Amino acid sequence: MNVFFALLVAGVLTIGQMLLFKRAGHKGIAVDRRLSKTRLTEGDRFELVETIENRRILPVPWLRIETRMPSELLFGQQENLEIGALRYHRSVFFMGPWQRVRRTHQVRAMHRGYYTLSSYAMTVGDLLGINQSTVERSMDRSLVVYPKLLSREEIRLPASRWQGESVVKRFINPDLFLYNGIRDYRPGDLPRDVHWRAYARTGELKVKQHDFTAASKLMVLLNIVPRQNQWDTADDADRAVVERGIRLAASLMCYALEDGLEVGFGTNGYAKPYEESTVCLTPASGAQQAELLLEVCARLVIKRVLPFHVFLGTLPMLQDMDIVIISGYQNELMEERAAQMRAQGNTVSVLPIDQGVTA
Repeated sequence: MNVFFALLVAGVLTIGQMLLFKRAGHKGIAVDRRLSKTRLTEGDRFELVETIENRRILPVPWLRIETRMPSELLFGQQENLEIGALRYHRSVFFMGPWQRVRRTHQVRAMHRGYYTLSSYAMTVGDLLGINQSTVERSMDRSLVVYPKLLSREEIRLPASRWQGESVVKRFINPDLFLYNGIRDYRPGDLPRDVHWRAYARTGELKVKQHDFTAASKLMVLLNIVPRQNQWDTADDADRAVVERGIRLAASLMCYALEDGLEVGFGTNGYAKPYEESTVCLTPASGAQQAELLLEVCARLVIKRVLPFHVFLGTLPMLQDMDIVIISGYQNELMEERAAQMRAQGNTVSVLPIDQGVTA
Protein backbone atom coordinates (compact mmCIF):
# COMPACT_ATOMS: atom_id res chain seq x y z
CA MET A 1 0.00 0.00 0.00
CA ASN A 2 2.81 2.36 0.89
CA VAL A 3 4.52 1.62 -2.42
CA PHE A 4 1.31 2.25 -4.35
CA PHE A 5 0.75 5.50 -2.48
CA ALA A 6 4.33 6.62 -3.21
CA LEU A 7 3.92 5.83 -6.91
CA LEU A 8 0.64 7.69 -6.98
CA VAL A 9 2.16 10.75 -5.38
CA ALA A 10 5.13 10.59 -7.77
CA GLY A 11 2.78 10.34 -10.74
CA VAL A 12 0.67 13.27 -9.55
CA LEU A 13 3.77 15.39 -8.95
CA THR A 14 5.18 14.47 -12.35
CA ILE A 15 1.97 15.34 -14.16
CA GLY A 16 1.54 18.46 -12.04
CA GLN A 17 5.00 19.83 -12.80
CA MET A 18 4.52 19.01 -16.50
CA LEU A 19 1.27 20.97 -16.61
CA LEU A 20 2.75 23.82 -14.58
CA PHE A 21 5.81 24.32 -16.76
CA LYS A 22 3.82 23.71 -19.95
CA ARG A 23 1.41 26.47 -18.98
CA ALA A 24 4.27 28.81 -18.08
CA GLY A 25 5.97 27.99 -21.37
CA HIS A 26 8.21 30.82 -22.60
CA LYS A 27 6.48 33.56 -20.66
CA GLY A 28 8.82 35.90 -18.80
CA ILE A 29 11.97 34.63 -20.53
CA ALA A 30 13.87 37.37 -22.38
CA VAL A 31 16.84 36.68 -24.64
CA ASP A 32 19.13 39.27 -26.20
CA ARG A 33 22.07 38.48 -28.50
CA ARG A 34 24.37 41.24 -29.66
CA LEU A 35 27.59 41.53 -31.66
CA SER A 36 30.38 43.70 -30.27
CA LYS A 37 31.22 44.74 -33.86
CA THR A 38 29.12 44.80 -37.01
CA ARG A 39 31.91 45.75 -39.44
CA LEU A 40 35.39 44.28 -39.39
CA THR A 41 38.13 42.82 -41.59
CA GLU A 42 38.57 39.11 -42.24
CA GLY A 43 40.77 37.61 -39.56
CA ASP A 44 39.50 40.04 -36.90
CA ARG A 45 37.76 38.91 -33.74
CA PHE A 46 34.49 40.03 -32.20
CA GLU A 47 32.23 38.98 -29.35
CA LEU A 48 28.81 37.41 -29.42
CA VAL A 49 27.18 38.51 -26.16
CA GLU A 50 24.00 36.74 -25.08
CA THR A 51 21.90 37.86 -22.13
CA ILE A 52 19.07 35.66 -20.82
CA GLU A 53 16.64 36.82 -18.12
CA ASN A 54 14.04 34.86 -16.21
CA ARG A 55 11.54 37.56 -15.24
CA ARG A 56 9.20 35.35 -13.25
CA ILE A 57 8.98 33.63 -9.88
CA LEU A 58 8.92 30.19 -11.48
CA PRO A 59 12.37 28.73 -12.27
CA VAL A 60 13.37 27.51 -15.70
CA PRO A 61 14.69 23.97 -15.16
CA TRP A 62 15.86 23.49 -18.73
CA LEU A 63 16.45 26.12 -21.41
CA ARG A 64 18.25 25.78 -24.75
CA ILE A 65 19.11 28.63 -27.15
CA GLU A 66 20.01 27.46 -30.65
CA THR A 67 21.29 29.60 -33.53
CA ARG A 68 22.36 28.58 -37.01
CA MET A 69 25.85 29.99 -37.62
CA PRO A 70 27.84 30.46 -40.84
CA SER A 71 30.83 28.12 -41.01
CA GLU A 72 33.07 31.14 -41.75
CA LEU A 73 32.62 32.34 -38.16
CA LEU A 74 35.00 30.40 -35.91
CA PHE A 75 34.22 30.26 -32.19
CA GLY A 76 37.09 30.38 -29.73
CA GLN A 77 35.67 27.34 -27.96
CA GLN A 78 33.93 24.79 -30.14
CA GLU A 79 32.22 22.63 -27.51
CA ASN A 80 28.88 24.42 -27.93
CA LEU A 81 28.83 23.81 -31.69
CA GLU A 82 27.06 21.00 -33.46
CA ILE A 83 28.62 20.52 -36.89
CA GLY A 84 26.87 18.49 -39.53
CA ALA A 85 24.85 19.27 -42.61
CA LEU A 86 23.91 22.44 -40.75
CA ARG A 87 26.04 24.24 -38.18
CA TYR A 88 24.44 25.39 -34.93
CA HIS A 89 25.58 27.16 -31.81
CA ARG A 90 23.77 25.94 -28.72
CA SER A 91 23.64 27.23 -25.14
CA VAL A 92 21.91 25.31 -22.35
CA PHE A 93 20.87 26.90 -19.03
CA PHE A 94 19.15 26.31 -15.73
CA MET A 95 17.71 29.54 -14.36
CA GLY A 96 16.30 30.34 -10.95
CA PRO A 97 13.55 32.89 -10.29
CA TRP A 98 14.42 36.44 -11.40
CA GLN A 99 17.86 35.30 -12.51
CA ARG A 100 19.92 36.93 -15.24
CA VAL A 101 22.72 35.15 -17.13
CA ARG A 102 25.25 36.82 -19.42
CA ARG A 103 27.67 34.89 -21.62
CA THR A 104 30.36 36.21 -23.95
CA HIS A 105 31.63 34.09 -26.84
CA GLN A 106 34.83 34.95 -28.70
CA VAL A 107 34.38 34.63 -32.46
CA ARG A 108 36.78 35.11 -35.36
CA ALA A 109 35.64 36.08 -38.86
CA MET A 110 37.62 33.80 -41.16
CA HIS A 111 36.31 34.99 -44.52
CA ARG A 112 34.97 38.17 -46.07
CA GLY A 113 31.23 38.28 -46.55
CA TYR A 114 27.87 39.56 -45.44
CA TYR A 115 26.34 37.38 -42.74
CA THR A 116 22.86 37.56 -41.22
CA LEU A 117 21.76 36.04 -37.93
CA SER A 118 18.05 36.44 -38.43
CA SER A 119 16.54 34.19 -35.76
CA TYR A 120 17.13 31.73 -32.96
CA ALA A 121 15.16 28.82 -31.52
CA MET A 122 14.37 28.74 -27.80
CA THR A 123 13.35 25.47 -26.17
CA VAL A 124 12.12 25.10 -22.58
CA GLY A 125 11.43 21.88 -20.70
CA ASP A 126 10.10 20.68 -17.37
CA LEU A 127 12.07 19.31 -14.45
CA LEU A 128 12.30 15.81 -15.91
CA GLY A 129 12.76 16.85 -19.54
CA ILE A 130 9.58 14.99 -20.52
CA ASN A 131 7.73 17.91 -22.06
CA GLN A 132 9.49 20.40 -24.36
CA SER A 133 8.25 23.48 -26.13
CA THR A 134 10.12 25.37 -28.85
CA VAL A 135 9.53 28.83 -30.34
CA GLU A 136 11.50 30.75 -32.96
CA ARG A 137 12.24 34.40 -32.32
CA SER A 138 13.70 37.13 -34.47
CA MET A 139 17.31 38.12 -33.87
CA ASP A 140 17.93 40.54 -36.76
CA ARG A 141 21.71 40.86 -36.52
CA SER A 142 24.08 41.30 -39.45
CA LEU A 143 27.85 41.27 -39.85
CA VAL A 144 29.90 42.80 -42.68
CA VAL A 145 33.41 41.34 -43.05
CA TYR A 146 35.69 43.36 -45.33
CA PRO A 147 38.34 41.62 -47.43
CA LYS A 148 41.83 41.72 -45.99
CA LEU A 149 43.91 44.31 -47.84
CA LEU A 150 47.22 43.48 -49.45
CA SER A 151 50.18 45.68 -48.56
CA ARG A 152 51.58 47.93 -51.24
CA GLU A 153 54.63 45.69 -51.40
CA GLU A 154 52.46 42.61 -52.02
CA ILE A 155 50.87 44.11 -55.12
CA ARG A 156 52.83 43.55 -58.32
CA LEU A 157 51.94 45.86 -61.17
CA PRO A 158 52.93 45.41 -64.80
CA ALA A 159 56.09 47.08 -66.03
CA SER A 160 54.07 49.63 -68.00
CA ARG A 161 52.44 52.34 -65.91
CA TRP A 162 48.67 52.27 -65.82
CA GLN A 163 48.06 55.42 -63.83
CA GLY A 164 47.62 58.33 -66.22
CA GLU A 165 48.49 58.91 -69.84
CA SER A 166 51.76 60.77 -69.40
CA VAL A 167 54.08 61.97 -66.69
CA VAL A 168 53.73 65.70 -66.13
CA LYS A 169 56.16 68.11 -64.53
CA ARG A 170 53.58 70.12 -62.59
CA PHE A 171 51.93 68.62 -59.50
CA ILE A 172 48.47 67.25 -60.18
CA ASN A 173 48.21 63.79 -58.62
CA PRO A 174 50.94 61.37 -57.54
CA ASP A 175 50.88 58.01 -59.25
CA LEU A 176 50.02 55.31 -56.72
CA PHE A 177 52.76 52.85 -57.54
CA LEU A 178 55.01 54.65 -60.01
CA TYR A 179 58.36 55.75 -58.57
CA ASN A 180 61.26 57.37 -60.38
CA GLY A 181 63.78 56.65 -57.63
CA ILE A 182 64.45 57.37 -53.98
CA ARG A 183 65.72 60.43 -52.16
CA ASP A 184 66.70 61.49 -48.64
CA TYR A 185 63.94 61.84 -46.09
CA ARG A 186 62.66 65.38 -45.50
CA PRO A 187 60.40 66.60 -42.67
CA GLY A 188 56.78 66.28 -43.76
CA ASP A 189 57.25 63.16 -45.87
CA LEU A 190 54.54 60.55 -45.31
CA PRO A 191 55.54 57.41 -43.34
CA ARG A 192 54.07 55.16 -46.05
CA ASP A 193 56.64 56.51 -48.54
CA VAL A 194 59.63 55.45 -46.44
CA HIS A 195 61.77 52.92 -48.33
CA TRP A 196 62.51 50.49 -45.50
CA ARG A 197 64.80 48.25 -47.52
CA ALA A 198 67.02 51.20 -48.39
CA TYR A 199 67.01 52.21 -44.72
CA ALA A 200 68.05 48.70 -43.68
CA ARG A 201 70.83 48.73 -46.26
CA THR A 202 72.23 52.24 -45.66
CA GLY A 203 71.10 53.09 -42.15
CA GLU A 204 69.67 56.39 -43.44
CA LEU A 205 66.01 57.21 -43.97
CA LYS A 206 65.06 57.22 -47.65
CA VAL A 207 61.68 57.89 -49.25
CA LYS A 208 60.20 56.87 -52.59
CA GLN A 209 60.05 59.60 -55.23
CA HIS A 210 56.64 59.69 -56.95
CA ASP A 211 55.93 60.63 -60.53
CA PHE A 212 52.75 62.56 -61.24
CA THR A 213 49.93 61.97 -63.64
CA ALA A 214 47.20 64.12 -65.10
CA ALA A 215 44.32 61.75 -64.33
CA SER A 216 42.51 62.16 -61.00
CA LYS A 217 39.87 59.44 -61.35
CA LEU A 218 40.36 55.70 -61.15
CA MET A 219 37.80 53.08 -62.15
CA VAL A 220 38.48 49.48 -61.08
CA LEU A 221 36.54 46.81 -62.99
CA LEU A 222 36.57 43.23 -61.68
CA ASN A 223 35.67 40.13 -63.69
CA ILE A 224 33.92 37.78 -61.28
CA VAL A 225 34.38 34.85 -63.69
CA PRO A 226 37.82 33.27 -63.12
CA ARG A 227 38.30 31.50 -66.45
CA GLN A 228 37.04 31.71 -70.01
CA ASN A 229 34.04 29.65 -71.12
CA GLN A 230 33.00 28.90 -67.57
CA TRP A 231 29.26 28.32 -67.29
CA ASP A 232 28.86 26.14 -64.24
CA THR A 233 29.34 27.06 -60.59
CA ALA A 234 32.91 27.93 -59.61
CA ASP A 235 34.80 25.21 -57.74
CA ASP A 236 37.10 25.87 -54.80
CA ALA A 237 40.13 26.62 -56.99
CA ASP A 238 38.14 29.08 -59.11
CA ARG A 239 36.72 30.77 -56.05
CA ALA A 240 40.22 31.19 -54.63
CA VAL A 241 41.25 33.00 -57.82
CA VAL A 242 38.29 35.38 -57.59
CA GLU A 243 38.93 35.99 -53.89
CA ARG A 244 42.46 37.11 -54.75
CA GLY A 245 40.97 39.41 -57.36
CA ILE A 246 38.59 40.92 -54.81
CA ARG A 247 41.46 41.54 -52.39
CA LEU A 248 43.51 43.11 -55.16
CA ALA A 249 40.66 45.37 -56.25
CA ALA A 250 39.89 46.46 -52.67
CA SER A 251 43.57 47.19 -51.99
CA LEU A 252 44.06 49.27 -55.14
CA MET A 253 40.94 51.29 -54.42
CA CYS A 254 41.79 51.99 -50.79
CA TYR A 255 45.35 53.08 -51.57
CA ALA A 256 44.11 55.29 -54.42
CA LEU A 257 41.67 56.97 -52.03
CA GLU A 258 44.45 57.46 -49.48
CA ASP A 259 46.45 59.23 -52.19
CA GLY A 260 43.61 61.63 -52.94
CA LEU A 261 42.09 60.15 -56.10
CA GLU A 262 38.43 59.69 -56.87
CA VAL A 263 37.74 55.97 -57.15
CA GLY A 264 34.87 53.94 -58.59
CA PHE A 265 34.18 50.23 -58.90
CA GLY A 266 32.27 47.85 -61.15
CA THR A 267 31.86 44.11 -61.55
CA ASN A 268 29.74 41.66 -63.52
CA GLY A 269 28.77 39.88 -60.30
CA TYR A 270 26.26 41.06 -57.73
CA ALA A 271 26.36 42.24 -54.14
CA LYS A 272 23.89 40.94 -51.58
CA PRO A 273 20.96 41.38 -51.52
CA TYR A 274 20.62 42.61 -55.13
CA GLU A 275 20.86 39.31 -57.01
CA GLU A 276 19.79 40.56 -60.45
CA SER A 277 21.98 43.68 -60.67
CA THR A 278 25.63 44.16 -61.54
CA VAL A 279 27.68 46.66 -59.55
CA CYS A 280 28.70 50.06 -60.85
CA LEU A 281 29.79 52.81 -58.43
CA THR A 282 30.83 56.14 -59.91
CA PRO A 283 34.18 57.60 -58.78
CA ALA A 284 34.18 59.66 -55.60
CA SER A 285 36.66 60.45 -52.85
CA GLY A 286 36.78 60.47 -49.08
CA ALA A 287 36.34 58.09 -46.15
CA GLN A 288 32.67 57.52 -46.94
CA GLN A 289 33.57 56.24 -50.41
CA ALA A 290 36.20 53.93 -48.93
CA GLU A 291 33.65 52.44 -46.55
CA LEU A 292 31.13 52.01 -49.38
CA LEU A 293 33.66 50.28 -51.64
CA LEU A 294 34.79 47.91 -48.89
CA GLU A 295 31.21 47.04 -48.01
CA VAL A 296 30.40 46.25 -51.63
CA CYS A 297 33.50 44.02 -51.79
CA ALA A 298 32.35 42.26 -48.62
CA ARG A 299 28.87 41.65 -50.06
CA LEU A 300 30.09 40.36 -53.43
CA VAL A 301 28.86 36.93 -54.46
CA ILE A 302 30.99 34.87 -56.83
CA LYS A 303 28.24 34.40 -59.36
CA ARG A 304 28.00 35.96 -62.80
CA VAL A 305 25.13 38.22 -63.74
CA LEU A 306 26.49 39.12 -67.20
CA PRO A 307 29.43 38.00 -69.34
CA PHE A 308 32.24 40.44 -68.66
CA HIS A 309 32.42 41.90 -72.19
CA VAL A 310 28.64 42.46 -72.10
CA PHE A 311 28.98 44.15 -68.71
CA LEU A 312 31.65 46.49 -70.09
CA GLY A 313 29.22 47.50 -72.81
CA THR A 314 26.54 48.43 -70.24
CA LEU A 315 28.75 50.90 -68.38
CA PRO A 316 27.90 54.59 -68.69
CA MET A 317 30.21 56.79 -70.74
CA LEU A 318 33.60 56.89 -69.02
CA GLN A 319 35.93 59.75 -69.96
CA ASP A 320 39.31 61.02 -68.78
CA MET A 321 39.79 58.18 -66.33
CA ASP A 322 42.40 55.58 -65.53
CA ILE A 323 40.61 52.25 -65.90
CA VAL A 324 42.05 49.06 -64.45
CA ILE A 325 40.47 45.75 -65.47
CA ILE A 326 41.21 42.88 -63.07
CA SER A 327 40.51 39.51 -64.64
CA GLY A 328 41.65 35.91 -64.54
CA TYR A 329 41.73 35.80 -68.35
CA GLN A 330 41.62 37.99 -71.47
CA ASN A 331 39.91 37.52 -74.85
CA GLU A 332 39.21 39.43 -78.05
CA LEU A 333 35.79 40.67 -76.92
CA MET A 334 37.32 42.24 -73.81
CA GLU A 335 40.06 43.82 -75.94
CA GLU A 336 37.43 45.36 -78.22
CA ARG A 337 35.66 46.94 -75.26
CA ALA A 338 38.96 48.20 -73.87
CA ALA A 339 39.79 49.78 -77.25
CA GLN A 340 36.43 51.57 -77.22
CA MET A 341 37.18 52.95 -73.75
CA ARG A 342 40.57 54.20 -74.92
CA ALA A 343 38.87 55.92 -77.85
CA GLN A 344 36.76 57.82 -75.29
CA GLY A 345 39.90 59.38 -73.76
CA ASN A 346 40.61 56.86 -71.00
CA THR A 347 43.72 54.87 -70.24
CA VAL A 348 42.93 51.18 -69.87
CA SER A 349 45.12 48.48 -68.37
CA VAL A 350 44.28 44.82 -67.89
CA LEU A 351 45.75 43.39 -64.70
CA PRO A 352 45.76 39.57 -64.53
CA ILE A 353 44.96 38.42 -61.02
CA ASP A 354 47.96 36.13 -60.65
CA GLN A 355 50.25 38.86 -61.98
CA GLY A 356 48.84 41.49 -59.66
CA VAL A 357 49.39 39.57 -56.43
CA THR A 358 52.62 38.16 -55.09
CA ALA A 359 52.66 34.54 -54.07
